[in-house]
Amino acid sequence: MTERRIGRRAFISSALATTALGGTAAAGTARTSDSGFVYEVVRSEEEWREMLEPIEFFVLRGRNTEGPRTSALWNNTETGSYSCKGCDLTLYDSRYKIELDKGWVFFRHAETESVLTGIDRSETALDADPFADAAATMEVRCRRCGSHLGHIVALPEVPGKPIHCINGFALNFTAAAA
Repeated sequence: MTERRIGRRAFISSALATTALGGTAAAGTARTSDSGFVYEVVRSEEEWREMLEPIEFFVLRGRNTEGPRTSALWNNTETGSYSCKGCDLTLYDSRYKIELDKGWVFFRHAETESVLTGIDRSETALDADPFADAAATMEVRCRRCGSHLGHIVALPEVPGKPIHCINGFALNFTAAAA
C-alpha cells in the first residue's frame, strides 16, 4: 500500500472513537496492513451485506474479480464520472477511460488521492510466481472505505503504461450534465 497521511478530521475522529470505546478499536474498523491505516468509512460485514448486492459484496469486500463482460460498465462510452459503490467517493473520470475489448473497465489513472495501491495478498495472487507478472498482484482499493476495486496491469495494447483494470460492479456511474 502506498504511504498516505491520514487527514486531520479522520485522525481526530479515529482518536475520539478509540477513546470512547475504552482504548479498543471499534468493531468493523478496516485495516489492510500492519501500518494501521484506518479508513474514513467503516461498516460491519453485516452492514456491507445489507447495502450491497451479492456480486458487489463478492468483489468489493471479498476482494474478488467479476467475470469478463458481466458488468454493464465495461463498455460504457458515456461522459461522466465513476465512484466507489461502497462509499460514493469519485474515483475515475471518463476522460481517462480506455476502451479495450477485455470485459472490464480500464483507466489511465484515478482521480487525485482517491485510491490506494498495494500488494494483493489474496491466495489467488500469492499462488502465482510474484516475479512472473508483478503487475497482476498490484491491487487498487478505495481510499475512503478500503473496498477492492481491481488491479494495476500492463497490457500489450497499451505498451509501457500500467493501467487500472477495474471491476464494473465496484463502481457507480454518473453521467455528465448535458
